[in-house]
Amino acid sequence: MTSRDVKEDSAPAEQVQESATSFDRTIMGLPVLAFIPMAIIALVAVSLTSEGTGMTAAFAVVISLGGILMWVGNSIPYFKVIGGGVILCILVPAIFKYVGVMPGSIEGLVASFYDTSGFGEFVVAALITGSILGMPRSLLIKAGARILIPIIVTIAVCFTVIGLIGQVTGVGAGYAIFFVAGPVLGGGVAAGAIPISEIIAQNSGGSAAEYLTSLVPAVAVANIICIIVAAVLNNAGKRHGHRFKAFNGKGVRLPEATAEKLQSPTAAVKLAAMGFFIAGALFTVSNLLSDLFPVLHAYVFLIVICALAKIFVPMPQYVEESVDLWYVFVANAMIPAILVAISVIAINIDEVLSLVSDPGYMAMTLLTVVIAALVAGFVGWLVKLYWIESAISAGLGLADFGSSGDLAVLQASQRLNLLPFLSISSRIGGGVVLVALSALAPYLL
Repeated sequence: MTSRDVKEDSAPAEQVQESATSFDRTIMGLPVLAFIPMAIIALVAVSLTSEGTGMTAAFAVVISLGGILMWVGNSIPYFKVIGGGVILCILVPAIFKYVGVMPGSIEGLVASFYDTSGFGEFVVAALITGSILGMPRSLLIKAGARILIPIIVTIAVCFTVIGLIGQVTGVGAGYAIFFVAGPVLGGGVAAGAIPISEIIAQNSGGSAAEYLTSLVPAVAVANIICIIVAAVLNNAGKRHGHRFKAFNGKGVRLPEATAEKLQSPTAAVKLAAMGFFIAGALFTVSNLLSDLFPVLHAYVFLIVICALAKIFVPMPQYVEESVDLWYVFVANAMIPAILVAISVIAINIDEVLSLVSDPGYMAMTLLTVVIAALVAGFVGWLVKLYWIESAISAGLGLADFGSSGDLAVLQASQRLNLLPFLSISSRIGGGVVLVALSALAPYLL
């Protein structure tokens, strides 16, 4: 992942991501003048349909919107530097829904598809499996354990600094930690804001649902800030990475063998199908373990299974190539689609707007993300991780929207192969946040 001690000879993942987001002439491999008319036809057809038409139509909708928005955002000078395509994919569909211009049939189709298909699990399982099983074994061993150190230090520093700011400004350390820093670092809404609201209700009285309304805006806005910071870090690495030793690790590198396999369509299809099956099979085992031990999310078990397999099980090269090729396909084809789906079903513009009206709340939210990135980068550098990669993995991975936020941050930073380590931050780091808040609640609430 981020270890400075490991050198690799394979082609950088950054090159894959740059080609995946370079939409000046093509969108999803099609010429722009062919993709846009086809996308418009698909969107109009679905909007004129009275009922949802299933997975095929849903894929057409989210890929159409995602492809166009990613192309537009990445074609605008300066805006593309801060992850313009990712930001548009996350915000524009939610804005369309907010102002009432999104047809109900499209909204209903996307919501139904996402809820019933497990689209998020489909994408994340492919990326985690391919990321871990496709990375060099020595890299996993040296970098995996180190990432826990900056995660823990980042949480401690953020709580301390934001708590002190809350105390000095008069809103109170408890409010600053439990309503800003806690939900920002908690790993999203389901894994973070909801249990935090229950902790607050248990110690302060009242309804957890009432507190949740005050927690979600910080999570949503922090995720957008994380995307911008990720893109800025990526640009800083490209421009100034040579000035500071161990500043920029240029992401994780992909095996060259996969590119060679792509030259044979038949071999590529067989390998991708094998990778599809392996990712799905491992995820089912992870789900079972999560049912048996609900304290940990299925993604955590998937990371552990893949890591143990990579470390202790000798694997044929074609197996590693298969999960890696499936990863490359999903990363290039599905990221804009899943961002659009998340925007339609999860982003509430009213909540975002309500946060903007409170400058103090907004400033503390911004500061939490910035502190997380800076502390994680510096502490990671101290334990011999690359500064930028540690800031993204241990810092922004804590502060983003959870699984979907991890994908957006990594797309903006052009480092999708860091997904397992952001998942560690979101899941295990989020668990550490909940334990810390439970311990602090009797004293601060």
